[in-house]
Amino acid sequence: MLLFLKICAVASVVILIVGLIKPKWVLFFMKYPDRLTVTSLAMVLFMASWTGIAKLTLKPKERVAEHRSSEDVNQLKLDRQ
Repeated sequence: MLLFLKICAVASVVILIVGLIKPKWVLFFMKYPDRLTVTSLAMVLFMASWTGIAKLTLKPKERVAEHRSSEDVNQLKLDRQ
């Protein structure tokens, strides 16, 4: 799955470059292809693939339990510098 997402990320860059030069090659099914549609398609594919890569590879941080009393939580710290 991770390999597939990396291939999608690379393919989105290739789609962007080719689509900016010849939009008809990427959007062959449209009657009037334009560069804005190609750019949008490439950006969505790129963002989706990197979101998937991050979801699969990054581990969530462990929560550090802080024991503070309710009075400490409610106090304003005005002596910061």
